[in-house]
Amino acid sequence: MADSEVSTSLSPPSRRDVLSAALLTIGGTSFNSPSAAAAHDDSATDAAVLAWKAWRAAHRRTLALCRKQQRLESELARRIGFPQAVLAAAELPSPMRIGSMRQFDELAADLPSLCSQRAEVAADLLAHQQRWEDADRAIGYSVTRQEEAAASDEEERLIARLFAAEAMSLRGLSTKLDVLIAVGAEGSEGRHFPWPELRRIRRDATRLAQLQSQRR
Repeated sequence: MADSEVSTSLSPPSRRDVLSAALLTIGGTSFNSPSAAAAHDDSATDAAVLAWKAWRAAHRRTLALCRKQQRLESELARRIGFPQAVLAAAELPSPMRIGSMRQFDELAADLPSLCSQRAEVAADLLAHQQRWEDADRAIGYSVTRQEEAAASDEEERLIARLFAAEAMSLRGLSTKLDVLIAVGAEGSEGRHFPWPELRRIRRDATRLAQLQSQRR
């Protein structure tokens, strides 16, 4: 284990956080808010709407698990610290924090005299890694990460199911637009994708559905 890379690192802002924010932005004007849903009972059997409801539940579960694993990761970093060893040597201007044996070997390639400390650094890394893993098991960080990954896979499956379903109502059409906007907002192409046009299409679909409802 001592020669392996230590892969623990704090997560960047999550795609789930981005997606959640996008959904909150969507909610006020789409069919998918509770008030709008009540006005369109005719879409209760729309396959796209049913698929959207399943996806929304899966998304909420994934988001909750993502936030939990980020919280647990932060707790591990605070309590245990990311596995590392401190290397002090006359050849170095100041002590260095070593996070993996690969990092040590790259440094020792330029400073061969450091090789005498390799076993000590490896032992320190291994001991710190063991403390991390013991704490991980105690609080359930890795288990939560696995659950989040499984939930994310299920969410992706439901997205595919949603877009494969035939929309039989304007609300069904709106659900597809909502998810497309929300999921697309996390992509690197977000600044270039036609988000304003998609949002206008969604508003048009909402307006038309409301007009149909008023005429009944």
